Amino acid sequence: MLLKIALKNFKCFEHLELACSPLTLLCGLNGMGKSSVIQALLVLRQSSAAGELREGRLVLGGGFTDLGTGQDVLYEGAEADVVEFELHGDDGTTPCRLSFSYSRTADELRAEGDSVSTGAVSDVLTQWGEIPPLGGHLIYVNAERVGPRKFYDHSEVFARRGDLGARGEYTLNYLSARQDETLPSTDPRCPDLPSRRLIEVVDHWLQEVTPGAHLQLETVQDADAIIAGFSFDRPGDVETRRYRATNVGFGLSYTLPVLMALLGPPGSLCLIENPEAHLHPRGQTKLAQLAACASLAGVQVIAETHSDHFMDGVRIAVREGLIRPEDVAFHYFARDGGKTVVSSPQVNTDGRLSSWPEGFFDQHEDNLAKLLAPKS
Repeated sequence: MLLKIALKNFKCFEHLELACSPLTLLCGLNGMGKSSVIQALLVLRQSSAAGELREGRLVLGGGFTDLGTGQDVLYEGAEADVVEFELHGDDGTTPCRLSFSYSRTADELRAEGDSVSTGAVSDVLTQWGEIPPLGGHLIYVNAERVGPRKFYDHSEVFARRGDLGARGEYTLNYLSARQDETLPSTDPRCPDLPSRRLIEVVDHWLQEVTPGAHLQLETVQDADAIIAGFSFDRPGDVETRRYRATNVGFGLSYTLPVLMALLGPPGSLCLIENPEAHLHPRGQTKLAQLAACASLAGVQVIAETHSDHFMDGVRIAVREGLIRPEDVAFHYFARDGGKTVVSSPQVNTDGRLSSWPEGFFDQHEDNLAKLLAPKS
């Protein structure tokens, strides 16, 4: 598990140290650097996967993320043209420290010169080969996801790889191929369910997020396509016919990649941007409770969120004893002048936070005060 991330001269961060827990929430206003933390992990992973990191080159554009050029990544006020990453794991190994010099002529970042040798990078990767995000199974769900479609791509290759696609484009492909796989009886993500088949567990959580909704899949082998639809029911009534995904709004389609990511295999590192997108407050709260269950199942979750309902769902999970306070981390990103600063309030067993930084999900109270104030 990833215990700490440290960044130097990376994008908006002159220097950042961020503690990570089994479930970590990154919160704050837009443009404060939350996505940059996730991008730092993605750029290291895609550089490693491409084999470039062993050659000392940081790949800024790839399958996970595209950060532009070296100048786009280098902190604007950097005193030295060096970008550094440091990752701490929980297995007692030496922290992974990677340093890259910015070449103004080539406009790229390479592990060369006086910063660090290529050999040192290779040695570090040998040590960290099985520790996320440079090794192990990584699941990434982008904020910009595939919405409702008449049909979705079908690929056995991607299904075998367990790839959902950064935009969730292979989510239904994965589910269609693995729907009969079963989760262990001890898995906290399927408590007291009559069936632990993956498709049934997905259906359970889909109904938690949107009561009465059921997913129906149909694979068209000759067209390499999957047709997805939704039916609905309520207690004491018959189930409706299947409706096309394009006829039931964005919320259901948008949340499926998030559900599948949180139902990923134990040992995974799961990075999610805006899990709450297009969801009703109830659904956002339930999704947070699934995130807590996922962390208990051995999936480390790092989520960027703007939702107080999602945060409250995590706090409720702590209060109800589903997850321990020490297994949750809240980080609030804000600006102090031209620099990003991070506050990290602690949560207690009652789900209460040790502090409430200004701007930290307090807009509801501000709005309520204005509505209750006497009109002049």
